[in-house]
Order: sequence, then C-alpha cells, then structure tokens
Amino acid sequence: MLGVLLSLTAGAPAGALPVGPDGAGSTEEITRAVTAEQLEGHLRAFQDAADAHGGNRAVGTDGYRASVDHVVERLRAAGYDPRVQVFTVSDDEDDDDHDEDSATERRVTYNVLADTATGDPDSTVLVGAHLDGVPEGPGLNDNGSGAAGVLAVAEALAGTETRNRVRFAWWGAEEIGLLGADHYVSDLRANDPEAFTDIALALNLDMIGSPNYARFVYEGDTAGGGWHDDTVEAPAGSEAIEAAFTGYFESVATAFEKVPLDDGSDHVVFAEAGIPVGGIFTGDTGEKTRREAARYGGEAGVDYDPCFHDACDDFDNVDLQVLEEMSDATAAVVLGFASSAIDDGAPLRPPDGWPRRSALEELSPVLTGLVVWGVVVAAVAGVAVAVRRRHRAHR
Repeated sequence: MLGVLLSLTAGAPAGALPVGPDGAGSTEEITRAVTAEQLEGHLRAFQDAADAHGGNRAVGTDGYRASVDHVVERLRAAGYDPRVQVFTVSDDEDDDDHDEDSATERRVTYNVLADTATGDPDSTVLVGAHLDGVPEGPGLNDNGSGAAGVLAVAEALAGTETRNRVRFAWWGAEEIGLLGADHYVSDLRANDPEAFTDIALALNLDMIGSPNYARFVYEGDTAGGGWHDDTVEAPAGSEAIEAAFTGYFESVATAFEKVPLDDGSDHVVFAEAGIPVGGIFTGDTGEKTRREAARYGGEAGVDYDPCFHDACDDFDNVDLQVLEEMSDATAAVVLGFASSAIDDGAPLRPPDGWPRRSALEELSPVLTGLVVWGVVVAAVAGVAVAVRRRHRAHR
C-alpha cells in the first residue's frame, strides 16, 4: 500500500478544461465538468472500500486505506502529483462513540494533498474534506459526500491555469477529534511556517449529500447558536467566503440557509489558527423544519440525515442531486478565489466580480431597454392613430 502511495509521479492532465482570456476556465465550464456520474463513481468506490473491509472506512482500517488509494489514483489520472502525509493516532484520542477495548494501540493513518500546477503559492486556496468514517458504517454521506465533492472539483480544475495556487486536501482521523487537519496545521507551523502563512483561506465540505437535506452556508461571523456544541470565532475575512457562496446560490436562483460556524468539523482547526474559513453542508442530526420542507422538499420533523453515524449511511443514503449542486457551488467559489487578486496582509475580499448576478439580473438592462423601446413605439403609434383620426374628421 505505502509503496504504491509514495512512488506516485505526475502524469499528463486528463480532460483539461479550456483556458479563458483571464487565465482561468469560466464558472460555467467548471460547474459543467462536475457531474452526477462522476460523483456517483467516487461514492461507489468508497462503498466498495467499506464492503471489502469490514463494512466501514474508519481511521486505521483497510477500508480507509482503500479510500486513500482511490483518491490518489484519481488525482494521478487527472495529472496531479499527490502527496500522502503519514501520521499516527492512539485510540485514547477517540471519543465516546467508539470501542475502548484497544485504548493503548496506535494506528497509522493518512492525509492526502494535491496542488494545482499553476498559481501563486503565496496565496493558496485550500479546500478539504475528511475522508474517514466511523466504525458503525460505510460513512457515505459522512463524509464520502464531501470527499467525493473535493475530488470532483480537483478533476474539474485539472489543467486550468489559475492566478493563485489551489490545494486539495482529504483529512484523516476527523471522526476521533479533527486529528488529520490538526496534524497538518501543526506540522506546517513547526516545520514550514512560511507555507503556513501562504494559506489565504480554507474551505470545508462535510456532509453535502444528506437525504432529507437543506442547503446550509456557514456564516462568516459569530452570530451564536452553533449547530453542534459551540460557536467558533470566525477569523477576519471569513465573511468574504460566506459572500462568495451566497452570491453563487443567488446567481443560480437556488435556495439556501445561513448557519453559524461551529465546532463540528475540520474548519475549526483553521479558524483557531487565524485562517479565514467557510463551507457548506446539508445537515446531520437536526430535524428539518416545516419552512425548510416547503423550500427544499423532504419531510419536516425528521433528521436531515437519519443514518448519521449508523450502518445505513451507505450509497443509498446520499442524494446525488444536492451533492452535485453543492459540488458545483464549491467549484465556482474555488475558481473565483483562485482567479482573483488576494493581497498579502489585506483582508480577504469576495472573488473579483462577486456577488454574481443572476441570469435575470444580467438581462435586466436589455429587458429595460426593450420595455422603454416598446413604450416609445406605442406612443408614436398612438400619435399616428390620433393624427389619422383627425384627418378623417376633417374630410
């Protein structure tokens, strides 16, 4: 396994997107390149990894290692040079949801990282998702959905020139304490502090295919009322990420909700390190409200994901449509930041040209012109009719 991972080399980009005049593919090209079929393929690979190895993809298991293999292989096929970061965790770092019989055992696990070939490394756009699941089940929504979304976006951006470097990440050991993301940040700060300061923002995808979903965007401030235990202090610049996601959803006339940033996933590690953070998700154990059911469909009074941390969190527990929608939003936001000026030391701003305008707003000047022209034509026609009537009256 490790021999395969550590011997990877970059290949030629597969299916690279056209490059626009500003050095980046358009938002429409990027979102078209993220397809439901592509996402389904990644999910099925994660399901196969679980099925072949005891029914789960938890930290330290063969199911997790098989999931890492799939990510690495697809990155290599897309032309990336993936890096596998190896670290160990002990079972006594686990939480109350897991077996304590082997409390002193240490387990080897992995983060996977891949960078775009172009872009300023001093302004790195980081987008990640945790790849591990819990021992109770395959972990397809939590968090095969987010891992598949990041992988699909990486494939869509392969070969696209960007102003800023994009780093894609798949974190290990999230389910036992956000340990993969914490290891990555701690290692950078200790051994390469300059590279740590190069991270301009961090996006997190965790559970973006819930079967009874709503679309949630993390707020870039501390409004209180976090989804899980505590509300996280959002570093300055996080509001720009919120604006980017909300601007995208508004531009495609797609309903969404805002929720406070909380301590439930890997973004908290970057927030505590002072890096602007943001992300999207589709809900876990909370009950869907009647208003949300009216907006999104689904069933009010039922959890967004009734199979959260359970054996039934399998392929059939993921809504492919909302997974594609959330992955499209991520692709658009990543491309937006990757293509925009990010000033070192200055507050992070939304991507250049955002908030995006909807198709109707884009057409509004034309529609206004047509309305005005119609009024003018009608007025002229009315005058002509009146003149003809006067002429008839004088005959």
